[in-house]
Amino acid sequence: MLRFLAFLSLFLLPVTSELLDNVSFSSPFTETDRNGQYMVPNFMMAGDADVKKTFVRLTPDRQSKRGTLWSKGVVGPYSEISATLTFRISGQGSKLFGDGIALWLTKSPRPTNGKLHGMDSKFEGIAVVIDTFKNVEHGSLHRDVTLLINDGTKDAEIGVEDVLGCNVDGMRYHEGRDDFSTFNLSRLRLLYNEDRLVVEVDGNGTNDWQTCATVGGLKKQLPKGFLSDARFGISGTTGQLADNHDIISLQVHSSHSEAKVASVEQHESFESADDLQVLVHDLEHQLTSIVEKLENTIGKLQNQEDMLEDRVKLLESTVLTGVESKMERRITNLEKQLDRKVQRTVNKAQKSTQDEIDNMKEFAEKNADSGGWRLPFMFLAVLVFVAGTAAYRHYRYLIKSHLL
Repeated sequence: MLRFLAFLSLFLLPVTSELLDNVSFSSPFTETDRNGQYMVPNFMMAGDADVKKTFVRLTPDRQSKRGTLWSKGVVGPYSEISATLTFRISGQGSKLFGDGIALWLTKSPRPTNGKLHGMDSKFEGIAVVIDTFKNVEHGSLHRDVTLLINDGTKDAEIGVEDVLGCNVDGMRYHEGRDDFSTFNLSRLRLLYNEDRLVVEVDGNGTNDWQTCATVGGLKKQLPKGFLSDARFGISGTTGQLADNHDIISLQVHSSHSEAKVASVEQHESFESADDLQVLVHDLEHQLTSIVEKLENTIGKLQNQEDMLEDRVKLLESTVLTGVESKMERRITNLEKQLDRKVQRTVNKAQKSTQDEIDNMKEFAEKNADSGGWRLPFMFLAVLVFVAGTAAYRHYRYLIKSHLL
């Protein structure tokens, strides 16, 4: 009888839900790559994403950053899944901050850069965008959480009419508050089946879930067997405004009921965390912020050094060019002065020689009849030689006195 009841119970028990490990992860992270850096098993990183022991930082609290986590494997042939994303958005800004994070369930095998929170707006699948920057251009159309479904043929947009989503209190924490803790978390949950999708939000991590968006008719918007080729991804971006975008876990189950049970258990684990656990999380968060500030400061100093070096090089080039130009002008002037002096000396010597020649000719003509022409000719040759030698010596003197 007992054997029969045990056998019967196998059929009466509900089907057990499964945690899909190939598209799930949770801190603490213990595996490292060949460089000794922490890594998320079964996920690839891109951009500014950085894995710590207790969280994954998609972007630091710095401008113009972008980071992604993308599952290497697909979800699989399931008709129903649930996905719970636990995250923390925080920063030093008390009033100005942005931009946000997005959870993706798409057929893209890897992250593709684009304008929609770091991804291509022509995606095929589902995206849930958490936008902490309230763009004044969107006005009342702004949603803190926006659900997007796309077939890959059009550009998906946020901040437009008929957009699905909601506004949620919390979900962003100011690190300057005295009560800030790394256990200030938020959660997002997707409940998906073949024809219906529900988005729920636990803004303050208190296990108080609110329904944010519900959509039916997925069969008409997504291809049959969509989950068999779909991958999960998470992206974070900053622009002119910035925040820390940290991911704690992504838990994907093969049923909705198990996800809700797991959410309760996760919340209880946060609530029961002892002081040591809180201290470990807080220390890593603070040390990471200190390192990022130091790296940012060093980067700025390096940029300033490079700028100063460029300015020094430009100044040196300008000075050298100026000196060379002045030297060239001075040398040119000296050469001209020397040429003029040499020319005057040569002209003077030529004139003197010519005068002597004329005198000698006159003398020779007077004495031609008496046959005494040889002596005047030799005297003339000696005179020309002496005059030429004197002119050359004077030329060398001028060169030495002006150029040496």
